[in-house]
Amino acid sequence: MTYKEFKDAVRVKTREKMNIYLGKYRNRKLSNKNVTIISNNCWGGHVYRYLGIEYLSPTIGLYFFADDYVKFCKNLKYYIDQELQFISVDESKHKDNLVERNTICPIGVLDDVEIVFLHYKSQQEALEKWKRRSKRINWNNIVFKFSEQNYCSMKEIIEFDKLPYDRKIMFTTKDYHVKSQILWGGICIKGDIPNDTVLFRKFIDLIKFINGKDCKKRQRYAGKRLKKLNKAEV
Repeated sequence: MTYKEFKDAVRVKTREKMNIYLGKYRNRKLSNKNVTIISNNCWGGHVYRYLGIEYLSPTIGLYFFADDYVKFCKNLKYYIDQELQFISVDESKHKDNLVERNTICPIGVLDDVEIVFLHYKSQQEALEKWKRRSKRINWNNIVFKFSEQNYCSMKEIIEFDKLPYDRKIMFTTKDYHVKSQILWGGICIKGDIPNDTVLFRKFIDLIKFINGKDCKKRQRYAGKRLKKLNKAEV
């Protein structure tokens, strides 16, 4: 573990402990508490815990590869209605990438969409929580979040931006001139956002986003920081 990884881990652990006490005060600013957050990774779970509100989404503690996530969002109701099955890493279409990451967690499949249940110990746990949380989805109150990561190409960026949902954001490593983008001012590695959960709220107004208002308040700062980081991209 590098020093930065250690520092980030401590930061997240401290925040999670404080969420227990501060979440109820933060959510007083919310006018929209019964919200379903459909996220491509663990970001949504961090938001729910930070604001002290119930998980109304199955996309907690897991991640999608970019092409699978966009496909999932395009036809959300269809995929939610599919029976969750499980496969081995060797059976996955993302086998090479999963092996490279030393993946040992459950790999779920909804028809042709794969889900990596990163923070689950067993298939049974993943299945039970997926079913339970899927039933809580508020179909009249959904927000979507995407990030340029997990083998995201321009194709996925354009397709996500064209999704017929008003309430969606996409963290990107550069300005693609698409409506839903929010420039990520944190570290980027070769055009990829390696981790958007440590600084999960730094570049947006989180309360405004959940409440359905314009949340892009820190784009000038993010743009300057992004240019600086990109010069020394690792």
